[in-house]
Amino acid sequence: MFYINFKQKGDILYAHLEGRLTKYETHQIENYLIPYIKRNNVKSLCCDCSKLKKLDLDGKYALLNTKITMKNCKGNFLLCNMSKKLKNELIGFHFKIMNHQVLEV
Repeated sequence: MFYINFKQKGDILYAHLEGRLTKYETHQIENYLIPYIKRNNVKSLCCDCSKLKKLDLDGKYALLNTKITMKNCKGNFLLCNMSKKLKNELIGFHFKIMNHQVLEV
């Protein structure tokens, strides 16, 4: 299972990703998150990945499509609190990854 909880404060969208982002769950990003970004003038997207357990190739490309969407909207995309294992799997995708203690949603 994969869940996305997001809340917008001004131009910043905070999204909490939880569960397994695999080819069966990428439709949630493609059908919900990306259209929301396009419709609501989001300038920064901060994704809390602390509860993300698994990420396969399709999940990586879904995050990459989100990054490209943010770039096309002249916005910023940031992944936060990602486990070291998942962070190592994203080498080569050129994501900004930072560790924060608490992300507000």
